[in-house]
Amino acid sequence: MQSCAQWLKSNLSEIPDISDKEINAAGERPSEDSYVRMEKVNSLVIHHSATATGNARVFRALHRAVNGWIDIGYHFVIGNGTLSGDGEIEPGRPIWSVGAHARGHNRGSIGICLVGNFCETSPTGKQLTSLTDLLRELLEDFHLSGSAISLHRNVPGCRTECPGDNPTIKEILDALS
Repeated sequence: MQSCAQWLKSNLSEIPDISDKEINAAGERPSEDSYVRMEKVNSLVIHHSATATGNARVFRALHRAVNGWIDIGYHFVIGNGTLSGDGEIEPGRPIWSVGAHARGHNRGSIGICLVGNFCETSPTGKQLTSLTDLLRELLEDFHLSGSAISLHRNVPGCRTECPGDNPTIKEILDALS
């Protein structure tokens, strides 16, 4: 299996000139006092990684080393079987902390990223099952309805195609029924 540094350097042309040691250190979760506490969760935002492969550690290293963020932008990453298990739910930022995944809407939202480029493919069946299970749990935990779920591209002020064409919000909501 590739290290974070190997994956980033082989998959991204814009990786800054930093050492493998620095990239691997960026793949580690920062201390808990680095985060800002979220006051209230009012939405769940679904993303895709827009990459064929990846996992929470790789995205954490990318977000920290390249974007300069304190941590990975998402609260959860759901693997596609490449660098983590197919349908494996990996923790990102702590659930209680403000994310960095939907500009202008991070203070009250939880970001969920599925590994894959859904402009070109669809999530695996195991990813969709895990997404549905996770959404059910989060809706219950935070006393939200299905209307709290949105695709990144539908978040007001966010100009993106994320998470691609598949799945649609209707498919996600139908799977929750």
